[in-house]
This record gives sequence, structure tokens and C-alpha cells, in this order.
Amino acid sequence: MASRKRSSESGSGLDHLQSKKTKVSTAAEAKTDSNGDRYWEISKMRRITISSFRGKTLVNVREYYEKDGQELPGKKGISLPVDQFAALISILPDIEQVLKESGESVPRPVYSTEGDQSDKGKEEQDIADNKSPSKQNIEATSDEESEA
Repeated sequence: MASRKRSSESGSGLDHLQSKKTKVSTAAEAKTDSNGDRYWEISKMRRITISSFRGKTLVNVREYYEKDGQELPGKKGISLPVDQFAALISILPDIEQVLKESGESVPRPVYSTEGDQSDKGKEEQDIADNKSPSKQNIEATSDEESEA
């Protein structure tokens, strides 16, 4: 029998693949649900919720469905304890790099806003970034001394 596979005109067939786009919420505005838990919508029927269960704080990423005018949590989702959520956060740069290598671009969030850090916090951040404020001054004065 003859093979029923279709051959692609471009060879690889990857040139014409279309990825499914979902509507993503751009505003990171926290809301409160009927249980008093804070949540953020990441798409129309998906949320990230911070909740408490048996004394443990959980980060829930879950799909919701609508029933009788109420949005209720569905089966699809995951509840991460804070330590597992921290592990996820720590590997996000690696995940972002793999996505970048595969041609996907992920916008980077801005974590701090104006006025969030004190002067001490800024100095600690500069030290972590290897940008000591006093070193900049030394470099500027050492250039002046070398000219003489």
C-alpha cells in the first residue's frame, strides 16, 4: 500500500505552524474572591490564587468554570507550597533561556517600583550588581590623577 503521509512544500513544515494565542491579562491587579483569598487573572478563566489549607500557604494556578453566575475552581490546576513555588521562581531564568533558544520571547517583569527601595537597599543591590557607588568615584578621580 502507498503511504498516506503528506509531504510538506518547505521541507520541515515548521515554517507554517501557528501557535494558539490566548488572551492574556496585562494588568497585574490583585482581586479578592468569595473566600477572601487574593488572586490574579492570567487569562479569562485561569487564575493564580494565594490561599491557606491546613495552616499552609499555597500558590494555586488553576482553571475556573462558571456555574450559576459564580466562578468556581476546576480540576485542572496545581497547588504549590511556598517552598516549591520558591524553587519554581529560582529556575525561571533557565526556563526563559530555553524558551529564548526555541524562538519564544517572554517579557521580563519589573519587580521594583519607584520609592520601594531605601538607600540601604539600593546600596545592597549595587553591591550585588558589582556597582559600588564609591568605586565610580574612585575611577573618576584616578583618571584625573593620571593626566597630571
